Amino acid sequence: MDTEKTEKKPGRGGHAAEDGAPLHPLIDLSRDPNPGKADHALPDDEA
Repeated sequence: MDTEKTEKKPGRGGHAAEDGAPLHPLIDLSRDPNPGKADHALPDDEA
């Protein structure tokens, strides 16, 4: 077994795309109603 390909790079998530990978075609950031704002998380006062 080639261990060079199975080792994970440190500091990367298990589902992270490789560096330089194209954006997923179903993720259209131009349609984001609140660009730059993390509106998918709970507000700080409710955590």
